[in-house]
Amino acid sequence: MITIYINNIKLKVNKNLTVLQACNNFKIEIPKFCFQENLQIAGNCRMCLVEIENSPKPVASCAMPLMPNMKIFTDTPLVQKARESVLEFLLINHPLDCPICDQASECDLQDQTMIFGSDRSRFFFKKRGVEDKYCGPFIKTIMTRCIHCTRCVRFANEICGIDGLGTTGRGNKTEINFYYPKIFNSEFSGNLVDLCPVGALTSKPYTFKARSWELKKKEGVDILDSIGSNIKIDIFNNEIVRILPKTNFNINKEWISNKTRYFFDSLKYQRLKYPLLKDDENNFHKISWLEALNIINKKLITTDSSKIKGIIGDLTDLESLFLLKKNLNKLGILNINYERFLNNQNFKINSDLTSNFLFNNTLKSIEESDLCLIIGSDIRKEGSILNIHLINRLKKGNFKIAYIGNKTNFTYPIKHLGLTFKTLINIILGKHLFCKDLKKAKKPLIILGENIINQKNGSFIFSKLKNLSFINNNINFFNSQTSLINFLEITFPKPRNSLNNFNLYYLFNTNLQNKLKMSKNNFIIYQGHHFTKDAQNSNLILPGLTFLEKNGMYINLEGLIQKNDQILNLNTEQRKDSIIYRNIYKFLISKNQSKSTSFFKITDILPYLLKKKLKIINNFNFNKKHLKTNINFLDSLIKNNYYTNILEQYSKILINSKKIIKNQSKSL
Repeated sequence: MITIYINNIKLKVNKNLTVLQACNNFKIEIPKFCFQENLQIAGNCRMCLVEIENSPKPVASCAMPLMPNMKIFTDTPLVQKARESVLEFLLINHPLDCPICDQASECDLQDQTMIFGSDRSRFFFKKRGVEDKYCGPFIKTIMTRCIHCTRCVRFANEICGIDGLGTTGRGNKTEINFYYPKIFNSEFSGNLVDLCPVGALTSKPYTFKARSWELKKKEGVDILDSIGSNIKIDIFNNEIVRILPKTNFNINKEWISNKTRYFFDSLKYQRLKYPLLKDDENNFHKISWLEALNIINKKLITTDSSKIKGIIGDLTDLESLFLLKKNLNKLGILNINYERFLNNQNFKINSDLTSNFLFNNTLKSIEESDLCLIIGSDIRKEGSILNIHLINRLKKGNFKIAYIGNKTNFTYPIKHLGLTFKTLINIILGKHLFCKDLKKAKKPLIILGENIINQKNGSFIFSKLKNLSFINNNINFFNSQTSLINFLEITFPKPRNSLNNFNLYYLFNTNLQNKLKMSKNNFIIYQGHHFTKDAQNSNLILPGLTFLEKNGMYINLEGLIQKNDQILNLNTEQRKDSIIYRNIYKFLISKNQSKSTSFFKITDILPYLLKKKLKIINNFNFNKKHLKTNINFLDSLIKNNYYTNILEQYSKILINSKKIIKNQSKSL
């Protein structure tokens, strides 16, 4: 800590801060355009000028380190005149587009001109015009508004790993452009809209939709991946028009992925609005909820419980899973499985220990790691926010990243160890050269992808990795869906292996892609929010709500329970999933005149979740005969980043963007 003086006030601050950061810590406002906390310092906008004692001229505070007994002045006549002059130069060629600009009322240039600028202009010349650039399917560009803060350039290079974007020309001819033909193809390109301080980069889906003061703003949690990013939802006329990141430095910092930002239009298309029953001619017709409950009651009574199969898909909340398990188990229905486990019924995981299925290092603790090994996971697609945490750690130095699996572009230097299980087995046996680095590392970070679920001997490999002598921390099991964590936390009993050979199926938000064999003896009940292929193949459809249309709790990859409040109000016959389960159970009890009328409620889950579980590492005897395995490639389960769940599959914005990027890539 050192002593400094800001506007003649004596203060003690961290010596590693800049003048701008020190002023921000003490709520002293300094205007800025180019400075961004998570990007490297540029110092080219000159808006953050301050006066320092014994300095011959104003100093850019964003790039000026602190020194002992430094005297800083932020509001002198010299500083005020300097800021006014900088704004005057910026406004020379800036168009008067405020009435038609989507950035209006959220524009840094607008705000700072009102506070620090002059009330008149001395220039009466024609303004320059700049050709708009193509910046991908999500970003609309109006480059005449650009003030050359280079935030987009630094973000592309440092976070997205896209090179070639920079400034061309000089003086009045300066432009932001690619040095060679290239597409801004990144899972984070939508964050450019938030970074741009003016209206040069705006969101295409949000163009001319609404003004910021007309929007109703709410906060929520994203569940499209297992990160649990915090988001802000903007609503206009009971319709979501925009999703923005909510800053949370422990989880998503101030970024969100494109699929989180642009999936919201899927809430309008192919929705299930009321119960549907399929007739003998395979046509659906509308029925009431009472009729639907009667049909379910008859099927549950007339079907043996061992012949009833429940399959749970993605995007499911904790309350619904808890009520589904408890209420159906009371009816003797035990064959409940998670959709992802259907690919490999041999995979076993002890869900009694949360360390077996959680990311045991917190996202924030990645900053303390000194080595990372990624096994069979393309984290750019499966959890792009995790990729940003690794990038931030890599910037600080003394950090190696290695990878086992099919080659992919991580956007940063990485050591590729191999493609198959053979490489992983050599590491387990201690025969691989990389074992030396693992033994030297004080805090290694081992990330195991969900591809392990699809491997025949995945359970054994998983158990051996957890017990390597040179790994101090737990293995970090990384999956792409929060609903898998919810499923394992609830601890469903192990179901029968076969998917078929059942008479009654209850599908909950599944996307089986025709894996289920249809027959006349089968009766399929589908509960979900979109008219998927599974819904088309079903006999009875129960319309549910998406995670933004109901209250719900979700567990993210590190075990943090987050609550999502209801964002939208629908005046339809759709019902919350937990209410549907509760009504089915209550209806069944009342119709069969059972003495027991008790059913489980959400309040029953709270003690269950808050109960502390002991993390016990079991010891396994090593046996080489278990290592007889085929050469299986450790590849990511996700092939299309914008097609990982039901909501993304029905988003026209994401579907069209994938087509545009693919076509543009072919033309280059």
